[in-house]
Amino acid sequence: MSLYVETDRLYLRPFEEKDAPYLFELNNDEEVMRYTGDVPFKDIEAAKKFAVDYITLPDSQLRLYNMGRLAVIRKEDEAFLGWSGLKKHQKYGFVDIGYRFMKKHWNKGYATESGIAVVKHAFEYHKIDALVAQVHELNYGSQVVAQKLGMHLDHRFLWEGREPGRYYCIKKGTYFNLLNKKK
Repeated sequence: MSLYVETDRLYLRPFEEKDAPYLFELNNDEEVMRYTGDVPFKDIEAAKKFAVDYITLPDSQLRLYNMGRLAVIRKEDEAFLGWSGLKKHQKYGFVDIGYRFMKKHWNKGYATESGIAVVKHAFEYHKIDALVAQVHELNYGSQVVAQKLGMHLDHRFLWEGREPGRYYCIKKGTYFNLLNKKK
């Protein structure tokens, strides 16, 4: 069971109770949340419950599939930057990559850097066949990250039947072809 992912500048790990103030701040920033469809935490206690439940509940992504959203921590100072990771949508038959970072950490390459590590983890550890990213039509920053991860626009859709979205995808063969080209 490997729920720790590392890059040159970052490491990704399961949420911890001590992450609650950062999760609260992250999910209460209107600009960060603009295209997510999620709701802010009511208070830090709600964020703490989320962090604890995410890693302990028997039906959590971590317990069921050994995957999930992971806290992204900067190595040099142990700063909580946001989260990145996988989510299995059993009902729809796909695994997605998601990422969310505090605004003060945008445009520093953290989403791409952590995303590359998560994509590698998805294909090499979990041995999945395809990975998707569902991105709001107007979330241009997340679209750029998805493209930098080697993903291609597969189709457009209505998110929850109301919001315009883009469905990006990378298949296992494409991932390994890109990997071989870099060698």
